[in-house]
Amino acid sequence: MKKLPTIILVRHGQTKWNVEGRYQGRLNSDLTEKGKEQAKENAIKIAKVLNPTKPFKIFSSPLGRAKESCYIICDALGVDKTEVIFDERISEFNYGIFEGKTKAECQEKYPQVLAERKANKWSYQIENGESYILVTQRLKSWLESVQDEETVVMVAHEMVNRALRGLYCNLDSNSMLDLRQGNDIVIKLENSEENIVV
Repeated sequence: MKKLPTIILVRHGQTKWNVEGRYQGRLNSDLTEKGKEQAKENAIKIAKVLNPTKPFKIFSSPLGRAKESCYIICDALGVDKTEVIFDERISEFNYGIFEGKTKAECQEKYPQVLAERKANKWSYQIENGESYILVTQRLKSWLESVQDEETVVMVAHEMVNRALRGLYCNLDSNSMLDLRQGNDIVIKLENSEENIVV
């Protein structure tokens, strides 16, 4: 792969299911008022690191919470919403049978599945869902498709962003799985390194 673009990596704002501790995955939950404010604050951080003289492209997961966050960011940055490129490959990790359930509900209903996944989080594929191996395959495909861009803003999700950060910074699977990103954190990926934008 050629030199990768600078990527400004954003997670969607807080959702109702984030507050309730539910697995979201491919299902959707609306942003809370706090989540909408986080998206506006994230736009301010993005503006700090965008070079106004250089072109950039904005990509978003097509899932509702990312799309809503992206549109708020577009409004704040003065970007035409029709310029957003929605890409299925940056949709959230598919949690399969866990989706819509709280962690406590999954612990009660699927204790064996949780134990098996915990023992092999990288390659374990949840029923009707994904493994991190599958997620990184689609993210590699996305990265290859943007490698000729100079700067990309990406609005997506914590798990998929974790995998992307791992790929971009050449991390091993264990280091990647330890990564976290709050709803109010913007990360700049550049030259195979990452920095939090403050």
